[in-house]
Amino acid sequence: MQRGQSKAESRKEHLERNDFILEKQKKEMRNLEATKQYREYQLEMVNQQIQEVEDATQALREEARQKEQQSKDLDRAISDKRTKLNKEKGSELLGAVADWATGKSKALKGDIEDLKFDLEEAHEAIAEERRRTQAEAAKLEAYKNSVAQQVESAVRNAIQRKDDEINRLKGLIKWRDKVLDIFTGILLRSNAAFRKAVEIIINFAKDRYRSIFGKDEAKTIKGVMESFGETKADYKAIGNFLLNAAEKKDNLSNSEYIKAAREVDDVALGRYDQRQKQGHSLKM
Repeated sequence: MQRGQSKAESRKEHLERNDFILEKQKKEMRNLEATKQYREYQLEMVNQQIQEVEDATQALREEARQKEQQSKDLDRAISDKRTKLNKEKGSELLGAVADWATGKSKALKGDIEDLKFDLEEAHEAIAEERRRTQAEAAKLEAYKNSVAQQVESAVRNAIQRKDDEINRLKGLIKWRDKVLDIFTGILLRSNAAFRKAVEIIINFAKDRYRSIFGKDEAKTIKGVMESFGETKADYKAIGNFLLNAAEKKDNLSNSEYIKAAREVDDVALGRYDQRQKQGHSLKM
């Protein structure tokens, strides 16, 4: 404390000095902290740069590895092409590919590439044509199967309709024969002229020595025809009815039936009438 200063003034001065020292120390501490943060920041930046360098180095290594692999792949591709072309085109083309691979024949390289492209186009065209042909063949086969099924169905239906019609006709014939048998039985029992005409036909058919009806026999048969019909067509139908009645009654043979049928037709057509007018004698 200086001489001549009061105690209060001395204390004030002492306090101001202490504050100054504390403030200075705080400032130094702040400077140290700032310096520390700056150093840490610099260290962080250095570490970041080191990491970037390491990443770039790793990327360069990976790129180098890829380049090396590409080089190996290219060498292998060249070798494979050389082997393939040697098999396909012979040693001359192989030498050309070798020149292309070493960079000695760019023109030939273009020719080979064009040839490969043409071959690929040809293969693709062949494959496309094969696919189209197979598709057309499949469509044709499907159409043939469809037509075959339609024809088979049509034939089957036609046969079925024919069978149905035949069965229907058989049924009608069976029914007609049954009705005719009934009607024939009725006539044989109730109509003396009809019964006599049937007997005449049976006797004539079985007589091996006679070839025509007698006059009265023909007249009896014609009388039955005229009693049931009016035209020659009616007479022929009635004559057939008489023949069937005779066949069923006495089981005429085929030759007997033909013999009788020929003469019954002549009666129906009036040929016996013409013989009588011409004075021809009829055998009994």
